[in-house]
Amino acid sequence: MISLSKGINRLRKISLYLFLFPSLALIISLIAHNLLVSFNLSLQNIDYKNKLPIIIKCTKENNFCLTTPKNITKNHPEYFANITQFNQCEKYIVSIDVLIENEKINFPDYINKYSNEAIYSKDKLSKLNIRKLYSRSNKIDNSCIKNSNLKRIYKNIPQFIYFLEKIKSNEKYVAGTSETINPFIYGETSISNIAKRYPVNLVFKPLLFIGSFLMILYWVNYHNIFKQITDSQKINKFTFFGIFSSIFLFFHVFFLGTEIDNEIFTKIRRLILILFILFEILAQYFLTRRLYLSLNKIDSLIYSNILNLKIIFVSTIIISSVIILAILSFSNLDSKIDYILEWNYFLFLMVFYLLSAILWRKQII
Repeated sequence: MISLSKGINRLRKISLYLFLFPSLALIISLIAHNLLVSFNLSLQNIDYKNKLPIIIKCTKENNFCLTTPKNITKNHPEYFANITQFNQCEKYIVSIDVLIENEKINFPDYINKYSNEAIYSKDKLSKLNIRKLYSRSNKIDNSCIKNSNLKRIYKNIPQFIYFLEKIKSNEKYVAGTSETINPFIYGETSISNIAKRYPVNLVFKPLLFIGSFLMILYWVNYHNIFKQITDSQKINKFTFFGIFSSIFLFFHVFFLGTEIDNEIFTKIRRLILILFILFEILAQYFLTRRLYLSLNKIDSLIYSNILNLKIIFVSTIIISSVIILAILSFSNLDSKIDYILEWNYFLFLMVFYLLSAILWRKQII
């Protein structure tokens, strides 16, 4: 059997990792979501080479500018370049207008009007002086990296910007919200809505799977430590509830993102989440109780002020959980309040493990 000192040092490390992995999963997922949602940079496919304004005569040969001319060369003012660098964009939006005699109309209106077969007549158009005008407007182009806060990152780590562009152009990418969010304060959406989507799920789910495995190690290590301290082979209640909470967390993460239109399946998923939270709170309660009752045996091994803090924290979680459940039983809260509670509650639960990481004194082996 592993020595008590080694067991305590191992528990300290497991507790710290158990706090970090799930917490990072939540924070990184939120940051990644917001970064991708706000990423609106584009690789423009027209190279103006700083030649604006450009005026093109619309003739029969170029179909009166109603379509893009074929077989154009690089010297042609409408050359469509294969742009591969984000910084080749124009800082200001390029406006495209059409001059018909002395009348100026925007390009979409020109297309809508003269591409209509009932109106469109090449003979009629050939008699008009039609020119296509490319010019810089006074409106900043937010899709140009020169106007973005990411330009410094692009200058130093351009691969990261291309990585974001590749992800956002992937057909599997569908954002959970249309704008950046701060659900800890405003509750715009649920954890599952963010965590189940590509590519956030590639970060969130693996880290939570690791977390569920670490939780089992955490409770087993606590069991072994108390077995040596009390010289008892009895399985503690906190070990039972803790291991089952780990199992429920694993299945909750496993089913995350699974779309099955079935009421029974939805209820089972909700039950798994409730059981995870319930068993986790019970495990932490019985663990804290055991620590307090064994204080005379472990006083030299722990920081008593951290134990007092843990007792206060566990009591706060239990009382707040009872209050929240009572409110939910008698009234339907706004979804935003539900989401605020969900995000903060998840992060709050991880503090259990942070307190365990700093509770025990480091043992000299």
